[in-house]
Amino acid sequence: MIAEWFKGQKVATRERRKPMEEEVYYFPIKGGVVKRRISRPTLKVSLKIAEAFFRALFKVLIRYEVRGKENLPADGAIIAVCNHLHLLDPVLHILSILPRDSIFMAKEELFQYFPVPLFRILMDIAEAFPVRRRGTIEERQQAVEYSIKVLQAGMVFGIYPEGTRSKTGQLKEAYHGCALIALRTGAPLIPVGIWGTEKLKGIGWLRRPKVVVNFGKPFTLPPVQGEASERKLKELTEYIMGKLASVLPPEYRGRYQPC
Repeated sequence: MIAEWFKGQKVATRERRKPMEEEVYYFPIKGGVVKRRISRPTLKVSLKIAEAFFRALFKVLIRYEVRGKENLPADGAIIAVCNHLHLLDPVLHILSILPRDSIFMAKEELFQYFPVPLFRILMDIAEAFPVRRRGTIEERQQAVEYSIKVLQAGMVFGIYPEGTRSKTGQLKEAYHGCALIALRTGAPLIPVGIWGTEKLKGIGWLRRPKVVVNFGKPFTLPPVQGEASERKLKELTEYIMGKLASVLPPEYRGRYQPC
């Protein structure tokens, strides 16, 4: 079981980090494989070019605002817990986290070259890695293992606990993976809310909508004795999503109450 594999796994702190791993991971997707090894995206020229391009583009198309950036630690492993409204959310989240390195777990559909290769190219530039919603236990375990490697390297690990975009704009019921990773690694979490991107459709692009990325205060999960039960993981997930709800306007919170 994934929970059993996690025993003894702890992330590196600011004072002591593990060196970059050279191990190559192969993530299966429909029609192919995505190859990844732990590396820092900010060292890539392609990311610097993409950053300059998208900052210029968004300056024209949207009114982009980042709030609470001072809450993001300048160093050390941390899990960015994000809500998801639009396909461009990962780009805006990564831009808001820069100049820190961040690596996001994303749905496998974004890694397809067909019919639109743009998102696959962006995922490769950002060193994001795919997860299959209906993957095997081994595939899910590999995604979790890679997430821990990202944290052990002292980077920001980004995750969308809802697993997909919200069609209503409100928070959907979240999966337990984020809680499991945070619990077993001891990594702190930071809620990162986004709103306004749901307006980027149709003529909404012509209205230059305001898009806000809001960083909350970092927090940690309370320790759990022994292996966490499904009931406990659900309880911790509710707590995490409550923190995420607290950095969103009321109309985006859905069933979750701020805490």
